[in-house]
Amino acid sequence: MMLKFRYLHSLLFSCIAFTIITTLICLFGSINISGVTLLNNSFVLYLCLGLAVVGLLITLISLKKTLPATFLKVVFILTFVVAGYLLCDLVILGLVRGFMVAYSLESKPNSTYPLMVRIAYIIKTKYSMILNGVWTTLWLSLLGTIFGLILGLILVILRTLEIDRRDQEGKAFLKKIGHWFANIYITVFRGTPMLVQAIIIYYFLPGILAGVFGIDRSVFINILTPGVAGLITVSLNTTAYLSEVLRGGIEAINVGQMEAARSLGMSRTKAMLHIIFPQAIKNSLPAICNEFIINIKDTSVLSVISVMDLFFMVNMINGASGNQDAIFIAAAIYLVLTYGIAFIMKKIEHKMNLVAKPLPSSN
Repeated sequence: MMLKFRYLHSLLFSCIAFTIITTLICLFGSINISGVTLLNNSFVLYLCLGLAVVGLLITLISLKKTLPATFLKVVFILTFVVAGYLLCDLVILGLVRGFMVAYSLESKPNSTYPLMVRIAYIIKTKYSMILNGVWTTLWLSLLGTIFGLILGLILVILRTLEIDRRDQEGKAFLKKIGHWFANIYITVFRGTPMLVQAIIIYYFLPGILAGVFGIDRSVFINILTPGVAGLITVSLNTTAYLSEVLRGGIEAINVGQMEAARSLGMSRTKAMLHIIFPQAIKNSLPAICNEFIINIKDTSVLSVISVMDLFFMVNMINGASGNQDAIFIAAAIYLVLTYGIAFIMKKIEHKMNLVAKPLPSSN
C-alpha cells in the first residue's frame, strides 16, 4: 500500500459516510443546514455524492484486490478533499455566515432561521450575560476547590490521628471524636447530591442558625446570598472528596519516612507538616485537578438556588427567547473550559512527573 497509516481505511470509510449522509440530507431532507451556499446547487451535491459512491466502491475493491498505488492515492486524496470541503462549508463557513446574517438583523430571528444564525444572534445580544456566567462558574469552582483542599487537609488530619497507648484518656477520647466526625462528614457529603446540599444550605440553614442563636432569620438570609451559599456548598462537598484523595496520598507514602523523621527527633505533627503532607499533596495533585474540572461542570446544579453561573444565565436567555438554542453555547463553553484546564494540568503533571488518577463525578 502506498500510504503507511494503520487506520487509513477506517478514516476513508468515515469520510465517505459523512459525505453521503450530508449530501443526502441537503438533497432530500427538510432540515435547513446553516451556512450551505454552494451546496444548495444540486449539481455540486450530486457530484459530491457520486464521488463518494465511487470512492466507496474502489475502497471495497482495494480490500480484496491490489490496485495501482497512484490510482488509489488519487482516490484517497479526492475523498478527503470532498469531505473536508463539506465540513468546512457546513461548520466553519456556516458559522461565519451565521454571524454575518445575525449582525445584520435588527430583531430576534424566529425558528425559520438556521440554528447558526440564532446562536450568533444570542452571542451578539447576550454576550455580557454569558461572560458574567462564565466568571461566576470559574470563581465558584476555583475557590470551592481551594477551600475544599484546605478543609480536606484538616479533615484528613482528624482521620489519620493515631491513638497511642501513652495518651491520656481525655486526649484519646478527643482523637476518637475526631475520627467519628471525619467519617460521618465524609459519609454524609459523599452520600448526598450537591443539589440537595445546596437546597438545605440556602433555604433551611438560615432558619436553623436563627433558632440556635436567637437572631432574626432575615439577618442570616442577607448573609447567605446565593453566591455565598453556592460557595459553601461547593467547598463542603469538595472537602469530603479531597480528604479521601489526600488520605490515599498519605497512605501511599512509605511508613519508613515517618519512622525516620521521628527517629531524628521530630514530633509527629512536624513530620506530617514537613515530610508527609508535601509528598501527599504532590501525589494527589492529578486527582485535585480532576476535582477542579468536575466542579466547573457541577456548579451548574447551583442554578436551583439562583446562583448566576453559566447554566443559570443560559436558562434565563432560553426563557426570554422561548427556545433552547443557548444550551449549545453553554455546552461549547463548558467543553472549552474543561478541556483547556485539563490540557494545562496535564502539562503541569508531566513536568512534575506525576501519574494521573481518574476521579468520578461528585454527583
